[in-house]
Amino acid sequence: MPTIVLALVFFSVLFFIFGVWLLIGQRTGARDRINARLLGVKQVKAYELGDALAETKDREMKRRQERKEAIKKKAFSDIPAVDKALRKTNWADKLNGALIQAQMPISVGSFVMLCGVLAAIGVAVAVLWRRGFDPLLAVLFGGLMGSAPALYVYVKVRRRVKKFNAQLPDALDLISSSVRAGQSLNAAIQNVGDEMPEPVSDEFRIMSDELTFGVSFEGALRNLITRVDTPDVKFMCTALIIQKETGGNLSEVLDGLQKTIRERFRILGQVRTLTAQGKLSGLIVGILPLALCAFLYSANPDYMSELFAAKTGHYLLVVAVALQLVGVLLIRKIVHIKV
Repeated sequence: MPTIVLALVFFSVLFFIFGVWLLIGQRTGARDRINARLLGVKQVKAYELGDALAETKDREMKRRQERKEAIKKKAFSDIPAVDKALRKTNWADKLNGALIQAQMPISVGSFVMLCGVLAAIGVAVAVLWRRGFDPLLAVLFGGLMGSAPALYVYVKVRRRVKKFNAQLPDALDLISSSVRAGQSLNAAIQNVGDEMPEPVSDEFRIMSDELTFGVSFEGALRNLITRVDTPDVKFMCTALIIQKETGGNLSEVLDGLQKTIRERFRILGQVRTLTAQGKLSGLIVGILPLALCAFLYSANPDYMSELFAAKTGHYLLVVAVALQLVGVLLIRKIVHIKV
């Protein structure tokens, strides 16, 4: 009973803090948006648009310079021995690409060192909490804190790619309008880099710079697929390459392509809505047993230690993990619908 009361108090305080944080964050965001609008009105009224445009251009140039520095940074580490060791691995190049997509000015070696330091801090927190070395809690805390940077990069890259996919039909519409107005394809791509918001403007600006400095059109499109590996980008690049080789009306090809991508994006949104309950069920099935096991072990280690010490407990753990994986895979197979 005291353990249940403590758990209820803990979750009550946690939800209260989370609610206060959401309330303050929403008020702060609304206040910032109102202040930005008032500042724009004041600048228009006082004819001080030059300062605002200069500040916006400076911020854009700063972000562009940070992106260029991240792309130019080819070394995986500043230490030659570490850089040589990382180049022998297969995951270092993928991690470097993810860091570039997340626009994080950090090398692969520094990122791996950051994960290791956070994992060591998590182990130290587990030792101080239990006042002794507990292998299960040490692995749990170390794994959670060590994987936090990787999770942050994954979420940031996924949000950026999702935003890029949402902006891609508008970018294709702008390219089609520019081509229909008599501009070349390179000039139309440059217009997307200048006129569209981030992140689609960054990727098309990179492609425009590559075309300006002599990279072939097919090579620039393949580099775009490498940076943003999504089905919509592959559709666009394949259509442009075929049109470049066979000829035809480019504006009609782009119009049909952007309509196809918009329809696919709409259907994908409906699929996500219909499969949200199944995904939530899979998440609960995957997390709830682990969370319950960690809670019981932290509340009463002697009670749970029998499960890890006895031979029968080992068999039960193997069966439980196997059934857990089968359930998660089946739910994933059901809710994963390709569009």
